[in-house]
Amino acid sequence: MSMKVKLDTDNFLHTNPSLYLAFNGEHDQSMAQFIHRLLIDYKAGKKVLDIGCGPGREVAYLHQAGYEAVGLDNSEEMLSWAREHYRGLPFVYGNQSDFALGQQFDALYCVGSTFLYNFTNVEVLASLQRFRQHLHPGGLLYLDMRNAAFFLTKEGQRWLTEELAEQRKVADTVVSLQTRFSIDLAAQLLERDYCWTVPGYKPIVEHLRHRLLFPQELAYYLASSGFRLLRMFDKPAPHVDIVDPDEPFTYSQDMVGTRMQIIAQAV
Repeated sequence: MSMKVKLDTDNFLHTNPSLYLAFNGEHDQSMAQFIHRLLIDYKAGKKVLDIGCGPGREVAYLHQAGYEAVGLDNSEEMLSWAREHYRGLPFVYGNQSDFALGQQFDALYCVGSTFLYNFTNVEVLASLQRFRQHLHPGGLLYLDMRNAAFFLTKEGQRWLTEELAEQRKVADTVVSLQTRFSIDLAAQLLERDYCWTVPGYKPIVEHLRHRLLFPQELAYYLASSGFRLLRMFDKPAPHVDIVDPDEPFTYSQDMVGTRMQIIAQAV
């Protein structure tokens, strides 16, 4: 079976769910298990909101674990995929900086660097304030994103000088991806230049951005938006490390890893 792709898009990966799952582990439950463990460890309630739910894997996992999980995303393609594969579960359209669901949750998480599509300080604060409005007092916030401080390390500097290459098989099609990173220093934006090679199509070139947030900068924004910071850490990172969800987590706060993770509480 050959692969069909949607080309008319400003984010190739997020408008082609099958491709997204191929490059992010179609059957990988590590993030869902990690979130579940955090919800247990921090004694969060059962009503949970997933910001940037994508194809809905984490929502489905938490639902099976007994949570009332709701998924929100601004990709119609992702929402269609989630609704088709996890029928009966609540998936809603919305943007992280201005959604309004008319209810509050016990916990809210935003993972996979979704939060970094807030390019400006105003957008960062708008999203955090919107998160706070949708949490009960004492509610739990978990954020997972690229760590800006990583690019100050030797390994991070190497990422800025070398082309990264990877391949995945989607249906019967081998898809290749070449990535180059650079940084717009004045705007604190990570510039991501991608070239996708899909047999039967011309090379698909796209340019995407992520805001780079530094640890103390994000801590300030959280405090300004009604949150109390409980923990900031780079490891364990469910995208990167092999994590045993049944063993106690050993947190590293060196902030030299690729991920910056935040656990905070609504005040």
